[in-house]
Amino acid sequence: MIPVTSFAGKTVAVFGLGGSGLASCHALKAGGAEVIAGDDSADNVAKAAQAGFITADLRTVSWANFSALILTPGAPPWRHCRRCRRRRPLPPRPP
Repeated sequence: MIPVTSFAGKTVAVFGLGGSGLASCHALKAGGAEVIAGDDSADNVAKAAQAGFITADLRTVSWANFSALILTPGAPPWRHCRRCRRRRPLPPRPP
């Protein structure tokens, strides 16, 4: 793993905690960032918490303290945008 040092000393939110999201959390933490992890899947949130990451419902947190949001590849960018969902319905979730 390559530490991501560009966010050292900053607080970063990561949404999407599948394989690439959890790897992103580890890389950010190794580079000195404080990571707040979130996902729609309770199982993925539990895995992140078990790995030692702070977890939160990113829909309800104050964004004043975050330097960045990392949206992982598995999370559709329109997932939480109501206006966007009207134009583009969500794809079915994989089994």
